[in-house]
Amino acid sequence: MPVFQHLLVWLRQHSYLRLRLVQMFSLALGLNLFFGLLFYLAERTAQPEIDLADGIWWSMVTMTTVGYGDLYPQTEVGRYLIAYPCMLFGIAIIGYLLGMAAESVFDHITKKKRGLVQITKDNHIIICNFPNLAKLIRLTSELKLHPAYQNSFFVVVSDSITKLPESLPTDEFAFVYGNPTSEPVLQKANIEAAAGIFVLAADPFNSDADSITFAIASVVELIRQEHHYPFKVVAELIHQENFSLLQKAKVDGIVTPEGLADCLLAQEFLYPGIHEIITQIISNKIGSQFYILETKLAGHKVADIQVAVLKHPANLQVIGIIKAGKTILNPAKSITIDEHDKLIMLAESRRDFSVIEQDILSSNSAS
Repeated sequence: MPVFQHLLVWLRQHSYLRLRLVQMFSLALGLNLFFGLLFYLAERTAQPEIDLADGIWWSMVTMTTVGYGDLYPQTEVGRYLIAYPCMLFGIAIIGYLLGMAAESVFDHITKKKRGLVQITKDNHIIICNFPNLAKLIRLTSELKLHPAYQNSFFVVVSDSITKLPESLPTDEFAFVYGNPTSEPVLQKANIEAAAGIFVLAADPFNSDADSITFAIASVVELIRQEHHYPFKVVAELIHQENFSLLQKAKVDGIVTPEGLADCLLAQEFLYPGIHEIITQIISNKIGSQFYILETKLAGHKVADIQVAVLKHPANLQVIGIIKAGKTILNPAKSITIDEHDKLIMLAESRRDFSVIEQDILSSNSAS
């Protein structure tokens, strides 16, 4: 069934080829009936046991060069005036169809490389802009280290390149050519079925880089709100001073590298080894990571959760909370968790906290 559906989609997208196929199959069917009738008329005296259906069967077998041999012409007229041209027409039609199929496949591959093909994948990750290959590989490799995204498919949307580098595997990456601020271009990337969108700074040295990022993020957010799509959006900001501007686009996350390297250099000078610690925390590759988790523990104090965490064999810590949109690291133990608060955890796996949370809830129910 999926193969049939893909065939229908392909035919809808290629109206010219669809017309040619209909014409060729109509011609083939007409010739099949025509030669079948001629065979019957020419051979019915020499072979009185055959009927018109036998003639049509013989014509089909002959045109497709199958040649079962169950029927064959026995008259001179049947052999040279009917069978001979029937075989020639059959070979010509088959050759034409094979050539058309090869042309279609080549055309599809060429358009796919040039980013002109509609994306049909779902639950994929869209990456707007292509700053450079190294950055793309680092980003996607880091994301694939997470269990939920280890099999993710990535679609790059950009008008700064004409095709993706050959080193990127086609079973993991696709390309859509066009400006990411264009809704039709984003629709071609199948934005409605995407799991998430990254808006990267196309050129960090361009003074308008943040303005371009804001424009893309705003269009993406408008599409998300209009159609109620569930994907997440994270945008890259070059200059910290434009942070408030990008916040107006209402993306889920904003990352800016400006100033981070300077702060990290100072901290590494004061406390050698800080760089290694930070690297381990922000990478999925090794060690523990930060997790921001929704919780069902409304009404509990931070101290209650910390005690439950200490008693549990898993390696995790409560680092902070997000309350009313404000991040509080190392919160006071007396703070009570409200309904929409989130916990900031340092853990090896986010599943560990789910177990602890369930234990706390079960303990309350028992008491």
